[in-house]
Amino acid sequence: MALSIRAMRNNLGTSTSPYYALASWSSVVDSEAFMDRMAAARTTISKTDILAVFQLAREELGRLLAEGCYVKTPLGAALPMARGKFLSQDEPFLPKSPGSGHELRIDFRIDPTIEAEALASIQCFRDEEEDRRSPHVLEAAPLPPGNRGELRPGGLIKVIGKRMKFDPADRRLGLFFRDGAGIETRAESYFIVQPSSIFALVPEGLKENGYRLVVRTASKGGALLEGISDEPMQCLSATSSA
Repeated sequence: MALSIRAMRNNLGTSTSPYYALASWSSVVDSEAFMDRMAAARTTISKTDILAVFQLAREELGRLLAEGCYVKTPLGAALPMARGKFLSQDEPFLPKSPGSGHELRIDFRIDPTIEAEALASIQCFRDEEEDRRSPHVLEAAPLPPGNRGELRPGGLIKVIGKRMKFDPADRRLGLFFRDGAGIETRAESYFIVQPSSIFALVPEGLKENGYRLVVRTASKGGALLEGISDEPMQCLSATSSA
């Protein structure tokens, strides 16, 4: 088994890179399965014995942490931590008071040797599965049919894809034409807006240039999602398109 790595679109604007890496586990191993593996390994200790040891360790760890101890275990270190800010040096620490911004947490730091050995042995593969939330532009063509790579200012364009439905009244969303400098022009007139197809008028003001189509939608939580055509389309001048 290996760790799956996927590229996910960054919609938060927290990075100059449009995608970020997301790891997906090969499986989830619960504590019961973990102890089964331990009992089946190189040991004469039974699963009942292993369960008893873990239960005792859990109880003792909880008691020591409650006493404010930094506890080192064979698996790593557990320690209580405080978070929050003060307006003055003598302001009380109130983690149980709502709105104080104060908090007590338990942190667990895995043993560096275990971490280093696991990272040195871990295998991963690049999952090429597409983002299943963002719109995906498959193809586009002018109407009536002509050269598939041509844009006609004031003419009709048909865009085929997936997950492309949006609210035309929301000006953040829609079909945009992005030139080589990254400047976008939004289509203002739509005849059909469906998940698999968009029929819209190409903006009159587009200049003779190459444009990539950008379909921008919104998630249920309001986050912006976008899909960009793989190949640019060439806009004809008004004279050429006449």
